[in-house]
Amino acid sequence: MAERSAREYTAYVPEDLYKRITRDIRREKYLTPYMLAEKYNMTVSLAKKVLKRLEREGLVELYAPNRRAAIYLVKKASK
Repeated sequence: MAERSAREYTAYVPEDLYKRITRDIRREKYLTPYMLAEKYNMTVSLAKKVLKRLEREGLVELYAPNRRAAIYLVKKASK
């Protein structure tokens, strides 16, 4: 039997792309992982990680948690 080696896949968002995402989401009312994945040509799992990071930073708020398609509301910048 052939032995399979475990591969480690690490995916990350380059900082310049992340900054572009944070700038562009201000125009949206809500976000889903699928929306980010389609717009920025990334996988849905990576889009979920980006949304969790945005939530930790306080830019979005989890509105409807769901395993498949969580919905996040974009917080408006206070003046």
